Parts: sequence; structure tokens; C-alpha cells
Amino acid sequence: GANGCGKSTQMEKLVQVLRSEGLDVLTTREPGGTPIGERIRAVLLVSRTHGLAPLAEVALMFASRAQQIRENILPAL
Repeated sequence: GANGCGKSTQMEKLVQVLRSEGLDVLTTREPGGTPIGERIRAVLLVSRTHGLAPLAEVALMFASRAQQIRENILPAL
């Protein structure tokens, strides 16, 4: 979804419901969610992708996701 459309707000509402039912929930964000991912996020946000080749932007997004999978998602599973 677009920036500012309420994704984080809806996620937090869902997390509250799931946790109230006793479920263990991991939340994170993309890009970001890990130290390296947050650095990638900063590059993307500061540049606002101005001058960044579309394939470079996609590569950065997938790099952040790969790190997220390795550091957060797989250990949580």
C-alpha cells in the first residue's frame, strides 16, 4: 500500500487481537526490520529513489527482505 494509508495502524490492531487470543506474534517492516535492512531503508527514503535505477531499487528491496528472512522470519518459525 501507499505511504500513509494506514498499513501500520491496521497491523497493530490485528496484532492486539491475535495477542489477546494468546498467539505469539512477530511484527516487522519492509524495507527494514534488521540493522542492515534499516540502513537500506534509509538509502531508499533519503533518495526517494531519485536517480536510482528501477532494478537497483528492486535489488535493494530484495536485499532487505533476504536479511529479514535470515534474521527474523526463519528463527521465528
